[in-house]
Parts: sequence; C-alpha cells; structure tokens
Amino acid sequence: MKKRTENIPIWTIICLGVLFSSTHLAAQSKNTSQLHQYIQSGLAKTDSGDFVGAVRDFDAAIKRSLATAEVFRFRGYAKLQMGDYAGTIKDCSEVLRFSNKDSNAALAYLYRAYAKFSLKQYEGSTHDCTSAIQIDPYDDEALSLRGMAKLQMNDYEGAKNDYSDALRLNHANSMYFFMRGQARAQTGDLLGAISDFTMTIQLEPQAMQALIHRARVKIALQDPSACQDLKTASDSGLLEATSMLTNFCK
Repeated sequence: MKKRTENIPIWTIICLGVLFSSTHLAAQSKNTSQLHQYIQSGLAKTDSGDFVGAVRDFDAAIKRSLATAEVFRFRGYAKLQMGDYAGTIKDCSEVLRFSNKDSNAALAYLYRAYAKFSLKQYEGSTHDCTSAIQIDPYDDEALSLRGMAKLQMNDYEGAKNDYSDALRLNHANSMYFFMRGQARAQTGDLLGAISDFTMTIQLEPQAMQALIHRARVKIALQDPSACQDLKTASDSGLLEATSMLTNFCK
C-alpha cells in the first residue's frame, strides 16, 4: 500500500514543511523574547537596587532554559549585593563551568572573591583575585581586594605590593593610599605610611580615619604634629581621636 504522501504534489509537501518550520521558529522566537525580557527586567532592578526582584527575574530566565554564563553572573552579583555569599559563590562557580578565561570569568572570580572575603575565607579570596588578575591584568579592584585579604592574613609586604600595583593603575584612589599606608606602617615603613595617609587626606579631606592613623605613626616617631591631627579628627566628632588626644597630648 502506497504512502499517502506519494499522492501529494512535491510543492505541497515543501510548502507544508516551510509552514511548519515558520510556526516553530515563531514560537521559539517568542519564547526567546520572553526570556530576554526577564533578563532586561533583572538588570533594571539591579540598577535600581531591587536585588531581590532581580534574583527572581534571573531565576525565571534560568528555569526557562536560559542558563548562560552571563545570567549566572548577573544573578551572582545581585546575590552578592543582598549578602547571600553562599549563593554568590555557587552562581559564580556556574559561570566558570562555561569558561574560566573570558571577561565573564574575570568578573565571576572577582564576585566570588568578595563573597569569600565576606565569609572570612581570606586565602580563597586571594586565589580568586589572582585568577581575575591573570585574565585582566588591569583590574585594580581585584588587586585592592587581594591586598585587603593579605592584610587580614598579616601578609603586610604582599598587601603593600598589591596596593602599589593598584595605584599604578588608578593613582587617584584615596582608599588605595589609605590601605597601603596601613600595610607600610605594619612593615615599619613609618615615613612611607605618613606619606600615604597624607595623600589619602589630600584626595579625600573628610577621611578622618586617615588623620587618626597618621597621628598614630607620628606618635611612634615622637612628632608633636600628631596632636593637631587628633584635634582635627576630634573636632569632627570622632570619640577615638578625643580619647587619644587626652592620653597623648596633655
């Protein structure tokens, strides 16, 4: 018995195939459009600070088969901002399953490093920062975070070197000077520490903590100008400076 399609003209079969294909593609296109709407909505909510809503949108995209490196990265960042550090680590690890050498990977390593730092996993944080820097040697933020983790592990020389490298990339960042100043003070480079705290204050005149740190170093050097630093910080309302002023500047 002949198959029924043999009695159908070839052009009819072709047209039916095209019609079926077009219908299928249209449905697929509509589905893809909806998925991208979830992503755009999630990004908009991230920008507005609605991280809970952003995570919901990225969840919806991932559940509907749009589990790309970018979407996991977006969701990992939103979770980081929410303080869901375990969730950030999990999402960033998913990103790295796609690739561990592209720009997505560099950001995933950085976000995961922040999450590990927040969980006091300082060694893991330094490793992830190193991976981010290997992909993007100009990432001063990763250098800074690695330096901060090294400070927590009492690797003051390593921290000083990381902040020096970060400052070569971003010389106008007051925090980098402040953190390097702390590392220098710990390594005994007191004059270098004073120089860094001074640069911090020049870049950010309201940085009263830099004044207190500079005063501590000046006290160690028996420099009487420490009292003026403490007075300025005390006048700004810092009780710590007021206490130090009473003890050291009688």
